[in-house]
Order: sequence, then C-alpha cells, then structure tokens
Amino acid sequence: MAEPIVGRGADSGPAERGEPSGEEWPGGDGAQRHAWDLGIWWDVYFTGTMAAMVVLALATDSSGGRWLPAALTAGVIVVYYVFGKRMLLLDGSDWDLPRSLVLTALLLLCVLPAVILNPNLTFMLIAVAPLCFMTCGSGVAVPTVAAVLLLPTLLRGITGAEDWDRVLVTSLVHGAIIGYALWFGRWFELIVEQSYERAELIRSLRESRSEAARLSEESGAMAERERLAREMHDTLAQGFTSIVALAQAVESEMDSDPATARRHLVLMRETAAENLAEARAMVAARRPVPLDGEDLEAVLARITARLGGELAITARARAEGIPVPLSNDLKICLLRTAQEALSNIRRHAGARNVEVLLAYGDTCVELTVSDDGRGFVLGEVSVGDGLANMGHRAESVGGTLDVEGVPGAGTTVRMALPLGEGSVPHRGRPSPATHGFDEEHTR
Repeated sequence: MAEPIVGRGADSGPAERGEPSGEEWPGGDGAQRHAWDLGIWWDVYFTGTMAAMVVLALATDSSGGRWLPAALTAGVIVVYYVFGKRMLLLDGSDWDLPRSLVLTALLLLCVLPAVILNPNLTFMLIAVAPLCFMTCGSGVAVPTVAAVLLLPTLLRGITGAEDWDRVLVTSLVHGAIIGYALWFGRWFELIVEQSYERAELIRSLRESRSEAARLSEESGAMAERERLAREMHDTLAQGFTSIVALAQAVESEMDSDPATARRHLVLMRETAAENLAEARAMVAARRPVPLDGEDLEAVLARITARLGGELAITARARAEGIPVPLSNDLKICLLRTAQEALSNIRRHAGARNVEVLLAYGDTCVELTVSDDGRGFVLGEVSVGDGLANMGHRAESVGGTLDVEGVPGAGTTVRMALPLGEGSVPHRGRPSPATHGFDEEHTR
C-alpha cells in the first residue's frame, strides 16, 4: 500500500528508510494495517461519488453535450479500478515516481476535459484529490489538483466564456484552496510519517520485550539448574557416597565383625531414608528435610555423630554464644556447608578427630569445621564443586568462607554469615569461590 510522503517519487521507500511497510502496520487491535487501508468503505465512497458525478453530467447541459462529460467521468472510475486501486495496495518499497505520474496523467486525461466541458464536474475532486494524495503524496497531488482547478478557469477566460473579473476571483479562491491543500496534505503526511516511526518503535519494543522475557526465562532456568545442582551435590551425592563407603565396610566386616556390620547397615538405611526424603522435598519445592521439626544445632549434632559412627572416630558438635533466630536461608547455608565439609573429611582427610562449632556473635553467626587429618595447601590442589559451592552459598547471603589447611595437621573450614544487613569481611584466606576454582573436585 502506498505511503504518503511529500515528493515521494524522489524519496526512497519506507523499507530503505528503515520504516515498516504497509503490511507491517500494526493496528490498534494488534492486526497489521496500513494508514491508508480504509477497507471497502473507500471503494464505496469513491465509486458512489463518481457515479453521482456521472449522473450530474447527464443531468446538466454543457458545451460538449451530456454524454462526453459523463463518459469521461466514468473513465475515472475505470482508471481507479484498473490502475489506482493497485497502487493503493502496493507498499512503499514497490512505489515510485513514474507510477504516480502515469496515474495522474490518466486521471487528468479524463478529469480535465470533463471539467472543461462541464464546470459542475469540478466537484469530482472530493474523490479524485484524496486518491492522488494517498497514492502520490502532496508533491504530485497538489499540482494535479491545481491543474484541475486553474486550467479550465483560465481557458474559459481566454475563450471569452467568462469575464476576466470573474476568472480572477475564481482563480483567487482556487489558489486559496490549493494553498490549503498543500499545507493540510503536508501536515497530514507528517502525522503519518510519525505514525510509521512510532510503529517501528513499538515493533522494536515488542521485540526487545520478547528478547528480555526469553533471556529472563533462560537466566531463571540456569539459576534453578545451578541451585538444584548444588542441592543435589550437597545432599544426595554425599548421601550416596556415604552409602557406598558403608557398603564396602559391610562387605569386609560381614564375616569378621557382624555386630559392626549390622551397625553400618543401620546407618546405610538411615542415610538412604534421608536421601529419599531430600529428593521428595526437592521435587515438592519444600525446605530441606533435615530442618523439619529440628533446630540447627540438633541437626549438626546428628550428622556429626553419624560421621563418627561411620568412620569410628571422635566427632562432636557444639554451640557457643546465645542462640538467635536465623532465617531459613542462613540455616540452609550453614547446614549445607557443614554437610560438604564433613563429606570431604569422610572421603579425603583420614582424620581421627573432628569438631563442628556453631558460634553466635553480636553481628554474625560462625560455623567452623575442623579435623586433624592429612590437610592440604589450598594453592597446590584443584578445588572442585564442593568448596566452590560453599563459597557461592556464603556470597549469596553476604557472608564469607575461609579454608585453611596444613599438610599433616588437618583442615579448618570457617563460614561467617551476617545476622543483619550487610556482609562480613574476610578474616583469613579468601573464599575459594572468589578465586574461580572450577577444576575436578578433590576435596
């Protein structure tokens, strides 16, 4: 469909200017619609108006008779449906100046003789002028309208059909009409151009909004996957590791030490039951099962005692300070850190003594897990998901994680979390997460 631009033939089409074509015009109801798309009502208006002009030509006498002006007026209808309507259906990228000149030439060949023969037919401009503006723009439409208004009047003055005084007055009136048409046409075209710009902005906004929604969904899905991965690593994976270790112990103890083997089987059953409950809790999006119905101190004491029972070592948990209510996020962070630290001790430390300390202070709560096992130097080993997850959890609640290891003298994991707003500064070694360790897990 045509786009109304001043001097449009000399201008580039909307596609070249980055404007949406007629087929991309968004209507108020979300449908795609061009500014000039008036539907069947424009055809009804144009055809009805020109049919009335044909009747007017037949009903009034003129110097050329009745049938010739009527035939010329009917020719305008033919030009519209054969050529003009096709131009209304073209978008701006297919429209050019030669087509507009051809259309206006065909219209003038019909309109000018008809108006010259019967001045009453000047009224057909109420249909022809809008067609010219919608298909050719004011740069071509205004001269066309001026030719229809001025040339017949001047010709009547030259031939003596009218007095020059009347010709002058009529020309002045027509000149005012032409000036108004030029101003109004250009003003209307500017509105349509701005509408195209707004349509492009709306289209870009919709695309940006769709892209933002897509990225938000992807980011949310990635964050959820990372959260589930940490939860599974800190719960299910550790429980399975414990079950495997206990199963290996049972195999070696079945004949030589049945009592210990039975005790280990009980631990395997308890660990499997807790893993099953954890899995169901994650599926149901509930809070971690170990905190259901128990306080944090009791849970830490239970998982520490289980480690001591599995490894037949001394393992104890204790609390210091005045306990204060902790948010569920802080409880989960402390619990998961303790579980991961104890899992590392089970798999790597070879320790004989383990201590878990939960200390309440005025501004922070601190968890310390220490052992007297092999120890390690943080910079000399690869740090995998376990310590990295601890660091991420601490950072997520504004806390810090410090890991200290001495070869042959054990390892200490210390997490400090703020009780209020703000964060806790590092006191020892920086958190492994802040160093970006992502290699294969070794501790």
